[in-house]
Amino acid sequence: MMTPVRAALAAVLTTALLTVSGCGATVAGADGDLVDDWRPLTAPAFELPAAGTCVDRPASATFNPLALRGSTVGCDRGHRSEVVAVAAVEGGPAQASEAPARTSDAFRAAYVACGNAVSDYVGGDWHTGMLGIDVQMPAGAPWEGGLRSSVCSVHQLSDIYGRTASSTESLKGSLSGAAPKALRCFDVNGDKAGDWWGQIRALTPIDCAQPHEAEFVGTVQVGTAAGGPLPTAAQLKEWTSDRCWSAAAAYLGLTAAQLGARGDVGVAWDGFDDEEWQAGERTQRCLALFDPGRKARASVKGLGKRPLPV
Repeated sequence: MMTPVRAALAAVLTTALLTVSGCGATVAGADGDLVDDWRPLTAPAFELPAAGTCVDRPASATFNPLALRGSTVGCDRGHRSEVVAVAAVEGGPAQASEAPARTSDAFRAAYVACGNAVSDYVGGDWHTGMLGIDVQMPAGAPWEGGLRSSVCSVHQLSDIYGRTASSTESLKGSLSGAAPKALRCFDVNGDKAGDWWGQIRALTPIDCAQPHEAEFVGTVQVGTAAGGPLPTAAQLKEWTSDRCWSAAAAYLGLTAAQLGARGDVGVAWDGFDDEEWQAGERTQRCLALFDPGRKARASVKGLGKRPLPV
């Protein structure tokens, strides 16, 4: 049973319809057919960020355009990530009921494309900087609403093990010219195990003219044919240690055997987390690691057989 208010409204609407169409009359400029003039609803328009947009929130696996826009700040203010590119999700993945998962080929392709875009944006291979990248796919509601774009962003790291840092400047060009975000020398926060390092908790950047205990020597590729979940630490060590050892030896201007004979320089690397591995990341960052307590006061590049510059 209708309430009096709803009944009154219904009566008004009925009168209005009769006024428009009663007695077969037509309204000037109309054809008398009220059905064929309805236009189909169009897909909602989504406002996506432009390259160079800085966002005061860490990137997550998915994004909502409204939330992203609400977190936009000037790049001279503290921010957690910076948009580098927006790319279309195309082909079969665009027809799916959900956005591509991190374990999918479509996501891995987007990750590779993002890495290339970030390297162009910062002016060098992003792996050689205190930088990380993120690919965000649309959240559930925007995807259902027709959004078919991914967002690629870059962020600054506070230490080489992937901890995100806030920035008050754009990262564009940060690996070109003076390359202020390039990996160079590091302070080690860790514990000794016998006469060498045991657990290393953090590797934070420091000027090479200052006392430091580690130095970036290059990147290596590991497990390139491997898929599935993140391999064990033992498997990653087997793939990585010899490659990083060779990179460190070349950096110091030594053979692998000559580096082994020094005894005061070893190697370390940054490793992966499961999300990076699932996305297809296979690049390890290698470092020369010095005797615990012995801090070099200059770069060891080309050091050869000379003593550490302590």
